[in-house]
Amino acid sequence: MTSRGLAKPAAPAFAGRVGRLATSAIGSVLGQSSAGLIGLAAGSPAPESFGADAVASAAARLLAERGDALQYGDTSGLLELREWIAGHVGGLLGRECSAAETVLTHGSQQGLDLICKALLDPGDVVVVDRPTYVGALQVFRLYGADVVDVSLTEGDGLARLERLLAGGTAVKLLYVVADYANPTGATLALEGRQRLTELAAEHGFLLVEDDPYGELGYRDGAARLPAIASLSPSVIRMGSFSKVLFPAARLGYLTGPDRLAPVLHTLKQAADLGNSRLLELLVNDLVRTDGYLQARIADARKLYRTRRDALAGALRDAFGRDLEFDVPDGGFFIWARLPGGASASRLLPEALAEGVSFVPGAAFYVSSPDDATLRLSFSQAPSATMNEAVLRLHRAWRRSARN
Repeated sequence: MTSRGLAKPAAPAFAGRVGRLATSAIGSVLGQSSAGLIGLAAGSPAPESFGADAVASAAARLLAERGDALQYGDTSGLLELREWIAGHVGGLLGRECSAAETVLTHGSQQGLDLICKALLDPGDVVVVDRPTYVGALQVFRLYGADVVDVSLTEGDGLARLERLLAGGTAVKLLYVVADYANPTGATLALEGRQRLTELAAEHGFLLVEDDPYGELGYRDGAARLPAIASLSPSVIRMGSFSKVLFPAARLGYLTGPDRLAPVLHTLKQAADLGNSRLLELLVNDLVRTDGYLQARIADARKLYRTRRDALAGALRDAFGRDLEFDVPDGGFFIWARLPGGASASRLLPEALAEGVSFVPGAAFYVSSPDDATLRLSFSQAPSATMNEAVLRLHRAWRRSARN
């Protein structure tokens, strides 16, 4: 009893899933700030790519012309926008998609959350790439999945997956970013895409194809590889406007097998009663403006390709052969490995002291992390700062290597 005779409130009894929550290593790095810090950590789009003037103009026009712009909207999402998405995705996949099977979400992360709510029970097996997107690991673990990682883009990863399945492991989902993956920037070859659909059909698991970066390829004239969802109708495909328009839209979408969409719509309604009508109207207006989206994507490709090349060139000049990395064909990231068993986790404090940030690679692994790896993002730092950023990283590495 307290001095006033009242019982002390009991501590909250958290649900079991709370114990499976893990903080984001990326968030921890992004929380670091100092004057003059050059950020190679955040995988955020460049503000120069947002088209702020066009966004402001469209928003002002919508607010003037649409009396319902600030009202609640359809909990399933703006029909006109879902129709545009269905046509866009259908064109990419080479088959018809409908608005009814298109689900609007608060970014791709909510899409993953809804998929897990609909399909996963604790203990279900989810296969991911090795390494993989840390945000996906967070949500799979939250729902109690048994997460298994195999390298899908290099080595004998697909052969290991085949052995896993042949050994009787009942896989429920396989999650993959096939184009310019986060964190590695790697692209899954056509043969790998085809094999995944064959294994999914043979063993009865669903493929989740996340495509945040597919429009951001930097090889002029190179055709995109077929989407995994174009090779099989039993694929859940996720997309987002964050990287090609502006991230504050917080609009993602997913399409999938016919039976899945109604369940996801209902779960979405229970979670939030729908997205922002104003943002849905705004995005719909922009993507339907003739040539606007294509121009934004073309400009973004030029900007990010220049930054990628600046970072890659600076790394070669400063580290020579001491740092292993491949130059990605698209996306936002260079995945690198330090020499001689050096630890990227130990390097990070030294790098922050020098005024440059990155994300240690260990957070992107399910098990047995390679602590010599690190993710370097070229999406936000201007090209003119890349040499200085890498010189700071190199000084930090040399000092760390002496300690």
